[in-house]
Amino acid sequence: MRIRFYLISIIVCLSALSVQAQDSSVRQIYNEAEREYDIGRVEQAVSILNDNMDSFSGNVRQSAFRLMALCHLSLDDVKRAEEATRNLLNEDPYYTASPQDPQRFIDMVENLRSGLTATITTASSQAENLNEVPVPTTLITEEMIRNSGARNLQEVLAIYVPSMNIIDCNDDINISMRGIYSNGQEKILIMLNGHRLNSYSINIAAPDFSMSLEKLKQIEVLRGPASSLYGGVSLTAVVNLITKQGADIDGVKLKAGAGNHSQMRGDLLFGKRYFDLDLLVWGSFYKAKGEERYITIEETALPNSYGHAGDITIGGIGNKPSYDYGVSLKYKNLRFLYNTQFSQIQSPMTMTYLFAPYDVEKYKTYDGIRPSFTTTSHHADISYGQQLHNVYLKGGITYDNSDMAHYQVISDTQIPGFVDLLPLPEASQETLRKSAEGGYSRYMSGQEHTFGAKFQGDWSYLNNKNHKGLLSAGMEYIYFEMEDARYTFGYNYKTNLPETIPVSDLGKGNENSFNTYVQLKHHWKSFILNAGLRFDYKHRFDSTNIREFSPRLALIYVQPKWNVKLSYSKAYIDAPYYYRKTNVFLQAFAGVTKASALLDPETMHSYQLTFGATQWAKGLNFEINAFYNKARNNIHMNLLDYSNDAKSDIYGIEFSGSYERPRFSAHLSSSWQKSHIYMTYDQSMDNPLNTPEFSANSVLTWRATKQLKLHTRLGYYSKQHTQYYDITNYVMLIQVSNRMGEFMESIYMKYPSSPIDDSGLPIDISPEDKVTWESLADMLVKANEGIYTKKDIDPYFLVDIGANYTWGRFEFALNIHNLFDKKYVLSGASTGLIPQKGRWFLFDVAYKF
Repeated sequence: MRIRFYLISIIVCLSALSVQAQDSSVRQIYNEAEREYDIGRVEQAVSILNDNMDSFSGNVRQSAFRLMALCHLSLDDVKRAEEATRNLLNEDPYYTASPQDPQRFIDMVENLRSGLTATITTASSQAENLNEVPVPTTLITEEMIRNSGARNLQEVLAIYVPSMNIIDCNDDINISMRGIYSNGQEKILIMLNGHRLNSYSINIAAPDFSMSLEKLKQIEVLRGPASSLYGGVSLTAVVNLITKQGADIDGVKLKAGAGNHSQMRGDLLFGKRYFDLDLLVWGSFYKAKGEERYITIEETALPNSYGHAGDITIGGIGNKPSYDYGVSLKYKNLRFLYNTQFSQIQSPMTMTYLFAPYDVEKYKTYDGIRPSFTTTSHHADISYGQQLHNVYLKGGITYDNSDMAHYQVISDTQIPGFVDLLPLPEASQETLRKSAEGGYSRYMSGQEHTFGAKFQGDWSYLNNKNHKGLLSAGMEYIYFEMEDARYTFGYNYKTNLPETIPVSDLGKGNENSFNTYVQLKHHWKSFILNAGLRFDYKHRFDSTNIREFSPRLALIYVQPKWNVKLSYSKAYIDAPYYYRKTNVFLQAFAGVTKASALLDPETMHSYQLTFGATQWAKGLNFEINAFYNKARNNIHMNLLDYSNDAKSDIYGIEFSGSYERPRFSAHLSSSWQKSHIYMTYDQSMDNPLNTPEFSANSVLTWRATKQLKLHTRLGYYSKQHTQYYDITNYVMLIQVSNRMGEFMESIYMKYPSSPIDDSGLPIDISPEDKVTWESLADMLVKANEGIYTKKDIDPYFLVDIGANYTWGRFEFALNIHNLFDKKYVLSGASTGLIPQKGRWFLFDVAYKF
């Protein structure tokens, strides 16, 4: 409560600054230049601006670069006009020209921000165009988001980003990158205006309805490892969500929507710019009861003897809507961001290897929540930057808080032998054997707090006709603490096992981390060298330490209409605190006196070769990228715990392109990938699991009239492969192993003095006992051979359509997803085939005040 009071106090104090006037002398100088321009004395205006540019700051400096560009355009000096516009975009990478500006200036801004010359800030932590970024990058604009008809961030990324595919792990909304994923979205770093949204305890930032699309100006996606800048979550990609500015809204915009399956959606945007103060406030919510689908026993993991058919819910949000509220405030060189989110997702089926229907209403509630995955998070960031001659310095502090609850149904029905697999004390197992009739569940929750402080600087050490050099360095400290942890098993729907160990105390802990990085970007004529190195140190809760170096090296050759990039990067991601603590929980349940995390960081080495082309034909841009990724120490979920038991080699080709004309546009993304996955339990696969070998998406847009725009999305996904535990064979394997152990003990007691042969059996063993042993061994082999179920997922083709109509201040939109109601399934880590959404539609109406 105290932290929220401080945040509100900061907002109030900063808002009060909006009434302060710009320094009068500086403002008067700019106003004088503007008057000279207005009366046609353009050269005098240029002279005033050149003489005083260093004294301008904040919005006045942006206005000065804009005016400089307009002056040079009126003098027909296009080169200097472009230079001034680039400086303007460096000050504000997301600047949008006003409709009242000259058309030549509007076109210049759009040309610099569109296609492969658009300005982004994510790749090198500084403003640069896409020709110069060191790794392949996808830029998704506000217009592209609207044209896709996507309902959430997951769908936007899957449509526009090559090698990003939707997977279904039956838990959170999830997405994979180049075949790498986990049960939750924890391999891709998602940021909001550069602020990390991924949890520090579980590394997850689900791209779901708790991340509003309406507030976004653009999305910048780095494809490939990025630990050299962003550390240990950016294993496979970085997604930076860039919000609009208050000046982009300049008023209030309301939007409301409704659709089938009890969908309801609402959005509010308020934005204004008052002199040097830019303010954006947003709010959104989404709820849906979900689509009910009947599945047969054959579609579940449980055999007929104790399985059952029934209804499942697809796309259910739960009993509370997801929401996203926030404020972004900029005053001169001061930046403030606050965001609060709530996410709730209801699993369609029971957990992992036991996937089957369940009745959510039968289970008890925890804090008003029935079985689902919920996260309430708060993010705050305040920073200040200052230009000192050729050095730019920036510092900031951050705060993050997340309340998480994972409430999973294990099984509605009682499964013979299943209790023996649970890592519980014998007394708890005996309780379940005697009293449990089904209704098994697992509930885990915790509250995390994270404080951070960072400082960075950029030094422009060289800037002449042939050379441009920029050296960047920074450091960051992060303190993480977990409190109020809880871990409990439930049975008979509403009964909990007694807490036999102090779980709440065992779950608590804190970790400290420190990182520092250095980056060099040197531009020599058409060549660019971009190199970086980051060092991360982390002190874990169990007193182990992590030390990781993350290098990056890129060579770029840039020509006016094409460029080539060759890059290498290495990344890591530490095993989530939640995974390591889960292993500790389970070891403690099993009676292990000295628990250990026993999980190492995952690593990835990536090699990429990229060819990009811009305006090869009018309106045509495209990029082709070849990659090879080498991932090691991959974490895999077993029945209930986690282990580093996999590695993979993945290679492929990615293509993305766009063609834009005044009334028609087309965006295409596609990828082809192969992999070889090695498992420590003697399993290997030559195809990516649960991701298609080939996928392609296109978004086609046609402006039929000035008011009406039509769009469609076409998606094709090739055959996929999935593999998961067969729980019946797994139970049999454990039972037979136990029986073999008991049998061997009896044999050694029966023949105490007999020598042992090479197979481990007494030489004097009787034929009857040998037959019994061979029978058990045969049963063990059959159970082991059948422990993995391998299935194919058929190819599928999806069609979405939509329309937008503008009438004065009103805007109407209709989007229909999966137009032909295609029935298909997906899968993910440690789960079976999960049915996907059929035909869903949503109608929206928006009004701008």
